[in-house]
Amino acid sequence: MLNNLINRHDADRLLRKVRRLELDPVLTKLRVRGGARVVRHWSRVDPSLTEWWAIPAVVKRWNLLMTGDPDTSFPEYVAAKHFAPRTDLRGLSLGCGTGGNELLWAKTGAFSLLAGVDVAPERIDFATRAAAEHGLADVLRFRVTDVNRMTADGERFDVLLGLQSLHHFDDLDAGLPRLAGLIEPDGMFVVDEFVGPTRFQWTDEQLDAANVLLAQLPEERRRQADGRIKRRVVRPSRLSMVLDDPSEAVDAAALLPGLRREFDVVEERPYGGTVLHIAFSGIAHNFLDQEPETLALLERCFALEDAVLPGVGHDFVAMVCRPRSGTG
Repeated sequence: MLNNLINRHDADRLLRKVRRLELDPVLTKLRVRGGARVVRHWSRVDPSLTEWWAIPAVVKRWNLLMTGDPDTSFPEYVAAKHFAPRTDLRGLSLGCGTGGNELLWAKTGAFSLLAGVDVAPERIDFATRAAAEHGLADVLRFRVTDVNRMTADGERFDVLLGLQSLHHFDDLDAGLPRLAGLIEPDGMFVVDEFVGPTRFQWTDEQLDAANVLLAQLPEERRRQADGRIKRRVVRPSRLSMVLDDPSEAVDAAALLPGLRREFDVVEERPYGGTVLHIAFSGIAHNFLDQEPETLALLERCFALEDAVLPGVGHDFVAMVCRPRSGTG
């Protein structure tokens, strides 16, 4: 309906909230607009265990696809292959959130300074405390700011990190050249990102594959946190995406072409997610254990995604890029 501006699933979700007397959060979202809604959405600091990134076997799969070794993380791989022997790098991480990714990069020992910026004060406070708890307060520095303001200040870094944050940037055609200005001419832009459909407007092919995967899972593995059984994956309406978080995948489809256009790509490692990301959304907490039955079930899911990736493509990619001569 209206290019999926709204759909019948919006009405279903609203009805469920009415039945559970949960209208206040909906009305609050309608009252808070624009950037303030983004900040409000990202003020939560509790990690979600219901999404695919919480599944240990999925993380090992990422490692395998990104680095060739299930036990070697992307930060470890990049530090050894692209940063070594440097231990004095100055880095900036865009949209650092609660700082979990930045801790991993700081622990590689490659940075003398790794700054993290975000728009949500609650997340910056959490990240600052976490850095101190891990003994990394001398390396990690977090602050609240809008990256768009930083690009005009003239500061440059040896390494710019875009870790699941760039797909929240709008107007990437204009934004990516500005980000290049934050990188030293001989520096690097390291990216680990969602590069799938804008506003999560999943293709018919990936919806079909995700629903085939769901149909093969036992019912108890499809139980959501509220007790409902996840029976199928649906394409969210554009309106529901904007109401929930105006920044979510706002220009995501332009990200990968833009990176290839504006930067020299040194290394590009796609790692799927086109099916697993949406199939496991809301039910990942049922796959956190390391029991043989769980691992065997996950391997079947991984094989299903692998079988369709040549046709549907990858929604997630890890990259190491350099500024083009004259753009840094």
